Amino acid sequence: MSELKIPGKLMLAGEYAVTLANHLALVFSIDRFISKNYSQLVNEKGVKYGLGSSGAYAVLMTKMENSSLSDKDIFRQALILSRQTQPQNSGADIAASTYSGLLLYKNGSFPERIFFPENWNLIVGWTGKPAITSELVKKNQLSSSFVKESDMVVRKMVDFIKAKDFEKFNQEIFLAEKNLEKLSGVLTDKLAKAIEIAKNFGIEAKISGAGGGDNVIAFTRDPKISQQIKNNWQEAGIIPLDLHVYYKK
Repeated sequence: MSELKIPGKLMLAGEYAVTLANHLALVFSIDRFISKNYSQLVNEKGVKYGLGSSGAYAVLMTKMENSSLSDKDIFRQALILSRQTQPQNSGADIAASTYSGLLLYKNGSFPERIFFPENWNLIVGWTGKPAITSELVKKNQLSSSFVKESDMVVRKMVDFIKAKDFEKFNQEIFLAEKNLEKLSGVLTDKLAKAIEIAKNFGIEAKISGAGGGDNVIAFTRDPKISQQIKNNWQEAGIIPLDLHVYYKK
């Protein structure tokens, strides 16, 4: 029997709004995992990459206790477990680690799975600095206009992903990032530099997660451009992570 392993996650959009009941996010699982004996969601020094290690751990513990549970029950129980230490957890990370793939998630509901077009390439740059999500969430009071814009971007992203319209999807990445930048403590110099580098190649990039550190993400359709962006990130001290969207079989 193979070892039980649970995937980590990255946020595509809706990071802050989804902390409120009935609001939306797009989240996806990635092909790095946590198991009873190892974690690929931290580096060799134990520093978190910002890939949802806490949520993945809650799902791992839940599945280890009862592997026969349905995904719905695993999600429910892992979320209860996670909220014992993280009361504001939206459940998006739990959903990604439970169901896998790209998910449209509403806080308080079960997720809907969506599929990226096969020729859209994910690129991820790690700043080397872990974000303290709970502090940033507490620090920022979300205005109704911020939440409305966030939900609208998420819905449009879903439409453009389903329509395989890369140009319009890329524009929504830009709008999602601009909305996030209205919040305090979110944009750092390194994140801004990573976004600027991608833009130089005609690609919009955005913070993934709470900001203040962690990761920047972007999508391309040209592997050569992906590599050029990653090379430029590396030169700027932003560490490219070799990650892919993970769909469990």
